[in-house]
Amino acid sequence: MKLKSVLRNLLLSRWYERIPILYAWYEHSIMKEVLKNPIPQHIAIIQDGNRRFAKMIGESTEKGHKYGADATERVLNWCEELGVKQLTLYSFSTENFNRPEGEKKAIFDLMKAKFKETRENPRTHKSRLRVRYMGDIEMLPEDVKKEVLLTDEVTSEYDNMFLNVAIAYGGRQELVDGAKKMARDIQSDVIEPADVNEDMVDDYLYLDKTPKSKVDLIIRTGGDERTSNFLPWQSSGNECGIYICAPFWPEFRKIDFLRAIRTYQIREKEHKIKQAVKVVKLKRHNGGFSKDELKNDLSEALKITLKEAEAIMKNPLVMKEIVKASS
Repeated sequence: MKLKSVLRNLLLSRWYERIPILYAWYEHSIMKEVLKNPIPQHIAIIQDGNRRFAKMIGESTEKGHKYGADATERVLNWCEELGVKQLTLYSFSTENFNRPEGEKKAIFDLMKAKFKETRENPRTHKSRLRVRYMGDIEMLPEDVKKEVLLTDEVTSEYDNMFLNVAIAYGGRQELVDGAKKMARDIQSDVIEPADVNEDMVDDYLYLDKTPKSKVDLIIRTGGDERTSNFLPWQSSGNECGIYICAPFWPEFRKIDFLRAIRTYQIREKEHKIKQAVKVVKLKRHNGGFSKDELKNDLSEALKITLKEAEAIMKNPLVMKEIVKASS
């Protein structure tokens, strides 16, 4: 019993992640597993922990934000590698304006440098990376605002991958600003009140262009279990997954990123199986079905391929309902 306890504690400590060759093997294993399943197309990240990381290693707060910017570069690379279409980063909230002047200046200087660096990087243009801002940039210093707008303009024709930078952003304020714009258009007879629907509301938010802003997965680093007024509209009503992890943003690793995606994939698979069971039950009560009909109906209802529908039909929970229908 004691040996089992020791082995369990060793596994929980993840000691193997601190040995380079074992870490590389573990990362490769998770990557293979993740690539077998659909990749989330829009990932949003709350980049928390720059200041706490700096304090932990005895560095200045400003240095912590610099390490955080380096982490952003790594995550962007991983998204490109995996085929993630959109990455949204919570870089500076409206509440962050309450921070000390010295810290704000350091953050703004870093933002200017990073926007300029991204705009001038040949890789941005080779990979056709669209860099967009979302937030009330009128709140920003003029020199920062200039860099943000210029980068947005220079990459405006690109559509291979989208990097959305939430800067001077507040989720509730986004909804208020969208409601005001919509009210003005209704008053000017640009739109009719009866035509207002969810898709139209989405058009009036900060990211008012394609692709639509629905978020598949929100990741928060630093361990805090809250969403901090981040993307309330985009994460609601579409089964958005939320993954909280302990590492501070500057120490966020590829295996942390892959674990988040794997958790999302497991959750998505479980959700599809539950939906499939409901579809089978409904069809059974409505007079039965053939397997080909069920496969087509599952494909349509779950928005998956026929091959994926066929795989779900082999799940034990779904099979159980199919057997009931044929007995």
